Amino acid sequence: MSTAPERLRAAYVRRPHGVRGELRVEPLGGDASRFAPGLKLWSELDPARRYTVVAACPTPEGDLLLSLGEVVSRNDAERLRGSYLCIAGDDRRGLGEDEWFIWEVVGLDVVTEDGRSLGVVDDVEEYPDQEVLVVRERGGTERRIPMVRAHVVRVDVANGRIVVLPWPEDEA
Repeated sequence: MSTAPERLRAAYVRRPHGVRGELRVEPLGGDASRFAPGLKLWSELDPARRYTVVAACPTPEGDLLLSLGEVVSRNDAERLRGSYLCIAGDDRRGLGEDEWFIWEVVGLDVVTEDGRSLGVVDDVEEYPDQEVLVVRERGGTERRIPMVRAHVVRVDVANGRIVVLPWPEDEA
């Protein structure tokens, strides 16, 4: 299993908004409420520089208009365009039942209900409808398993495994 990273991506900066340094960002999980005033953020462009959330306002399109205390002009905001804003790993949002961070899933063993090993989760690919587990088999080949109930029976992070139902052609 992977260990929690020191920082997690929380938002992608799409572009500046207006002339006072406001940013239009795409939140990465959660809603505007997680960007409460006082929350500390770091840009991947300059990990040593810390920013403080002043305000966050949702847009009808699903983005946020984000004001940071240290970003006070359009030029300041322009420098952050295309970057990711990160939070400290300890500030990550709480997850609901049947939710996991990708770093928690990568490295888990993937087994069938009868205990047959299929490999190890190498990555998680994100698609519009669902995430897909990329499972590296012992011989180095990959198989992809959609993260849907029709295929994933149980994710057991504590015991380091994911129980899946194999594709029908795997049983032949």
